[in-house]
Amino acid sequence: MAIQTAQIKITGINYLLQNNPQTVDPFNKFSKAMKAITKKRTGKTEDDLIELGNIETESKIYFDDKLGVYIPTRWLTEGICTGAFAVIKVGKDKMRGGIFAVEEKAKLQYKDMGRVKTIVDVVMNPTFRHRALLPQGQVRIPKDFPIYKDWSFETAIEFDDTVVDFAGLKSVVERTAKYVGFGDFRPTFGRATAEVTNG
Repeated sequence: MAIQTAQIKITGINYLLQNNPQTVDPFNKFSKAMKAITKKRTGKTEDDLIELGNIETESKIYFDDKLGVYIPTRWLTEGICTGAFAVIKVGKDKMRGGIFAVEEKAKLQYKDMGRVKTIVDVVMNPTFRHRALLPQGQVRIPKDFPIYKDWSFETAIEFDDTVVDFAGLKSVVERTAKYVGFGDFRPTFGRATAEVTNG
């Protein structure tokens, strides 16, 4: 057995939507802030609805004070593990024991990122906002998401060559990027190309 390293660059074909799931926790600060608005049965003002969209957008961003907007590398490792069997006939559980992210977060590169110094710069810039009408029961409700154009990220993956060799890993990553994608509402959003190099 030998642990090897693959350098991976993912480059978006279409837009990327983020959707950090942190608001599933009712004690999360964003959950509480949104609840304070949504619990109003009547009398929601336009300002309330704008603020709700702002809070919702901010809650969905993956943001680090040092890195800025980032991609959780588990998106990549989970995509590899899920897609491996279709390409190289290695099951998900076995792949999970054979690949390891070198870092937890990968800095996202995207169009107009120079305009972003803080998370508020994403939230308050319409360039980085996407609004969709999504079904909820018998009705549709508006939801806000952070969106990025001309995006890419780079990271390294360590892999056990007794589980997957470099050629197999490269094939899985390329297929995952192109046909599965990253982020929310994939593959409508989040499709990409992949460059995979050894070492």
